[in-house]
Amino acid sequence: MAGAKEQTQYEKQINYLKDALRRSRDLRERALSQKELLEQQRQKLYQRAEEYGVKPEELNDQIASLKEEMDRLLKETKELIPWDLLEKERSR
Repeated sequence: MAGAKEQTQYEKQINYLKDALRRSRDLRERALSQKELLEQQRQKLYQRAEEYGVKPEELNDQIASLKEEMDRLLKETKELIPWDLLEKERSR
């Protein structure tokens, strides 16, 4: 009788391991698919960057430069607005 009980335990363990292996393969396949998709997206982004004349390795510097320019332009724009006149108009 003990032999049948042990056999049942082994079968449960084997089935558990088979299921874990199947799930692991599924996760791996999903990860590979996601990796491929991300690589395609990266390639498209690099192509777009090159269309704008920016090399991929220069993107961080270019983004920082554009942010600085935007900050400068926003500051200039704020300085051109007649805030005092707007305040007087609002208080009427």
